Amino acid sequence: MDYNCRRVFITGASRGLGLCLAKKYLEEGHTIYAGVRNPGSDQITKLHEQFPELKIYPLDVSDTGSVENCFRLLSQDTGHLDILINNAAIQAETSFNTIETTDIDEALAVYNTNALGPLRVVRSFLPILKNTPAALIVNISSGAGSIQLTEIEKEYDYRMSKAALNMGTKILYNYFRGTNIRIAAVDPGWLDTDMGKRTGGYLDPYVSATKLYGLFGRLYCNEVDFLFANNEGNTLPW
Repeated sequence: MDYNCRRVFITGASRGLGLCLAKKYLEEGHTIYAGVRNPGSDQITKLHEQFPELKIYPLDVSDTGSVENCFRLLSQDTGHLDILINNAAIQAETSFNTIETTDIDEALAVYNTNALGPLRVVRSFLPILKNTPAALIVNISSGAGSIQLTEIEKEYDYRMSKAALNMGTKILYNYFRGTNIRIAAVDPGWLDTDMGKRTGGYLDPYVSATKLYGLFGRLYCNEVDFLFANNEGNTLPW
């Protein structure tokens, strides 16, 4: 299966890993559709200046109306989508407080974005995902969502949201079985991004994006098969 010139939509593409994924795919000649909360932000604007063919759409995955409007705009530009990368994610300000002082109500927004956001996007985008011979959905998860691997005593909001995202991925995997759509959850690594810096993230997001580009290509072409894996394609425990 040919991996060249695919049509790819990336959520949370205005910074960090999402921005680097958009850049890598553009460098490789793919058609990129970027969903961002702030289309006028500096980094996505600079990327658009470098790659004028980049298409940018306002998108807040925590808001159903925003997701539906994004799909309406996207469907005016393309009738099919080959790859959907659900990358948008947030983390609460008190995430690293212990149970005594963490703001549990903050976790609602995190869960809404990180776990429910990808479901909103998948549901709205299904018509153009179905309208292609083979489609791939990648949910950017985290090893932090692995119950078995978790030893930390904090970070309830983020870790629980990623564990929920993993469950959503498995349910969708069951639903899409036997169709043209494949889905997987991937841990991109401990990234040196605005969010990752809080926990000592060290991996350059562009380095991760480059690895993920190759991994997603192998997954799209059926050269590897997994449901929850790290950026090397090695299966992670739930």
